[in-house]
Amino acid sequence: MLLALAVALLLARPVHDWLLGQLAVAEGIIRRQEAWGMVVFVVLAALSAMIAFLSSAVLIPVAIYVWGPWVCFVLLWAGWFLGGLAAYGIGRYLGRPIVHRLVRPAALERQERWARSRRSLVGIVLLQLAVPSDLAGYVFGLIRCPFVRFMGALALAEVPYALGAVYLGVSFVERRIVPLLVLGLAGAALSMLALRAYHRRAAPVQAVPVSPRTGEGKDR
Repeated sequence: MLLALAVALLLARPVHDWLLGQLAVAEGIIRRQEAWGMVVFVVLAALSAMIAFLSSAVLIPVAIYVWGPWVCFVLLWAGWFLGGLAAYGIGRYLGRPIVHRLVRPAALERQERWARSRRSLVGIVLLQLAVPSDLAGYVFGLIRCPFVRFMGALALAEVPYALGAVYLGVSFVERRIVPLLVLGLAGAALSMLALRAYHRRAAPVQAVPVSPRTGEGKDR
């Protein structure tokens, strides 16, 4: 939906020109407190990696316009990485009742069954690539995945999506429709391929009901 909206905005040249004007206004505001602007961008990116209805897509063109693509990539990756760590911490230490308030229980339980079947670095990376970032951190926190392994997988998995998001933003700012379409479709394909690869690697599991109080359970 975001890709279709972006293409529609690019095709409407007056709207795109108006948006570029708003980016220039935002740049003037951010330049007055540039360090705080970076902090706010990282925090909002982290929140977008934790809460499903928040998206950092609208922030990326602003960051590219103000700081350039590479600085935007570093800030975006850092925000998503910190958001993933925070989601892991919430899942591991605050438990299932809190997580159920943040993500859909049905989706959480499905991904949790898959995650329990594979905790290798490759398996964690594949699941990180395959499911929305706001879900994976909670899942691996709930199943108490080893922190160092999760952190390494998270750092790797966020790189291609952060790069893709930045290049999508560059294509939008520079009004390049074909690269925008190609990169958007490539990102969707990467997610689907990762999901298929994860399903092939994951052994069939039968979940035992999990205690709502402790969040503990075993798979058979």
